[in-house]
Amino acid sequence: MKKVEADLKSRNDVIELEAFGLSTGMERARPVMLFREKGGESTLPVWMSPVDAGITLSQNAFAITPHDVSLTVLQKLGVGVESCRFTEVKGHQQYVEIKFTGSKKIKEMKFRADHAISFCLQARARFFCTREYLETCREIDVDLGKMEAAMGPRARRSHSGSRYLN
Repeated sequence: MKKVEADLKSRNDVIELEAFGLSTGMERARPVMLFREKGGESTLPVWMSPVDAGITLSQNAFAITPHDVSLTVLQKLGVGVESCRFTEVKGHQQYVEIKFTGSKKIKEMKFRADHAISFCLQARARFFCTREYLETCREIDVDLGKMEAAMGPRARRSHSGSRYLN
């Protein structure tokens, strides 16, 4: 009984993630932002829109991004972005909850991950998820890979954008 309780507890443990890299892929595959567990080995793939991936790439090369306006307004209002927590997967969409500080009206908001990642990176938010969330994303990715393999090479090329989470 103690082993089962320990397994359940460890699956629900919250782990901190750090941005690890961005893969833009080949052909028409969607970009993937990779996060890894801080001080650990686990990785979380987050499938992004090409626009959000482009903004993420520009954050490293240029000092100004489209998020600067939003972040400046939030700062003037005394609102900060504290954290971004991966919370659920619906179908093939990943969702995050962004936690804000400094406002009584805006404490937490839920967004699709592929729409929020570059904003949270620009805001220097801390990223979190549970081990269970990591496992869920891995299982979905494996299932999608099996479906793609069953469709054959021609179908894989024409559906490459739909294979991935988000």
